[in-house]
Amino acid sequence: MERQFVRIVDGPFAGLDAELVSADGQRLTARVSIFGRQTTVDLHRDQVEHPEDIPALWYSEEEDDRQVLAGLREQIAAQYDDLEYGKRFEFFLERADLSEEDLAQEWDAYTASCAEIHAHVRRQRAAALRTFDQEIALLPAGEARRRMAADPGRWLPAKAAREERRSRYPGTDRSTTEERLRATILGEPDPPPTPWERAGRRRAAARTAAELRDYAVWKAATRPQEQDEQARSAAVAQAERERAAIEERLARDWGFQLPDSIFRFRAFLLSLGPAGKQALDDLELCPFGIMDLFDDPARGSRPGIDVRVHGRYYRDPPEFLTFMHGGTDGLHFGLWYDDGRTCTGVASYYNNDGGGVGLPSGTPLEAVRRTLEWGWRHLGDQDDDPADPMDPEVVARRHRLRLLREVLMTFETGDRDEQGEDYHKAYGQSPELLEHGDPDRIETLDGGGALVDGDTAIKRDRQRPWDDGGFCAALQQELTGDPAVRDARVTEALRRCAAGHPADALALGRDLHWISAGDPEREHQANELLTMAYRALGRDNLAAIAQAHHRHRDLPQVHVLEKT
Repeated sequence: MERQFVRIVDGPFAGLDAELVSADGQRLTARVSIFGRQTTVDLHRDQVEHPEDIPALWYSEEEDDRQVLAGLREQIAAQYDDLEYGKRFEFFLERADLSEEDLAQEWDAYTASCAEIHAHVRRQRAAALRTFDQEIALLPAGEARRRMAADPGRWLPAKAAREERRSRYPGTDRSTTEERLRATILGEPDPPPTPWERAGRRRAAARTAAELRDYAVWKAATRPQEQDEQARSAAVAQAERERAAIEERLARDWGFQLPDSIFRFRAFLLSLGPAGKQALDDLELCPFGIMDLFDDPARGSRPGIDVRVHGRYYRDPPEFLTFMHGGTDGLHFGLWYDDGRTCTGVASYYNNDGGGVGLPSGTPLEAVRRTLEWGWRHLGDQDDDPADPMDPEVVARRHRLRLLREVLMTFETGDRDEQGEDYHKAYGQSPELLEHGDPDRIETLDGGGALVDGDTAIKRDRQRPWDDGGFCAALQQELTGDPAVRDARVTEALRRCAAGHPADALALGRDLHWISAGDPEREHQANELLTMAYRALGRDNLAAIAQAHHRHRDLPQVHVLEKT
């Protein structure tokens, strides 16, 4: 067989000549020379010049027979896997245009058919591979390929089934992405969906209908409606009874006013039954920090340890007051107090990982809802191809998350019906904030921004929801590099603060606090700057928290309350 060469016209290897190794429909394999070495690359037929000159099925005879035969066997196995998928999907292709009378029952019928198809195709696959091993694998590679090409219905069944589907359902595999883009540009109506798209939508709708039906049955047995209402009323009443004592404790020791939202969070936690608590655990969310004081507001810390460092992680800015732990890599959530008195919102970050605290916003329950919707997305809500019946454990977790969402929405976010990724798209950061940042906050390395007026010696933009990688890398390099440069920055910030301009001291103090990394000198400078800046701004309680944290930054753990 003659060697064939092609010229690549698209992709990372565009402009190179390549020797064709094999052609299988739209998929090509070729060898190119890169820095004098032969490298095998996978291509699409459209990526080469004159694709019409390449046969639909073609193989070079220079390959090692054993490798070729092993590849052919893998191709046969993959073909039967594809065949199974296609046969299952035909269930909905046949029903794509029928009335949707009982989609949940239709899903039940589909799952039953999936089991039958799986068993049937597995038997066909085993028989085909057995015959291949007994007959085809004994032949030279070229002859083996010709035998397979001569009987595609047996060896390449997915291809044959695909052609048969195309004849039964014209336009099944036609992509409308380009047509829709063209229609949008020209202001024309969208093209009608293909049969494949209509079948896919019906399958997703059937799965949803079956899940909602099964959830209703599960919920009726797990947590009846009247139990929901009773639990909520009792939880709200208990949170209100606890309120005065916990408010007094936080005001006395921290100087903070607790927002109403933290008491709704407390009532939400109290209202949860076993399934709801398990759902919260599934999300790896656990009340922590100040929430540990709700059951006993008089509870103290271990001897010699300031209670204000309970739940305070090494890098927590003084403005951050932990109320919930997130389970992995030190993820935790905190109320944020810019002025040392009133809560601005909620921030969170991974203490053991990269990334900053982000701009404070929302409430504790909104933080739970955001985490819940990410969990929902990862449990199959956003599958591009929800073909298989869900694993029973996934179904159970989704039931629990759905229940948790319903309970949460009776306290907050009740007007937000979106779920999964749609929720985050609808209630994410505004484009204006992403582009221009918070007009009231100057940029800091911890990503929370400093709420302070005045210019700074270090050029800082407005704080955006996510860290500016270039700014952070450059400033961190400056502050952790030459100690003399850092010392000069600190001296200037202290001088400006003494002159009545605390912006430099606050921002630089937060920077050094964030990147202390166990360095005693950076820890000392951060504490000196923050203490002076907070006092200059009238935020004396934040100065006291910064000093308490400085004294205890070497604690091996952040839980410091006395045992009960």
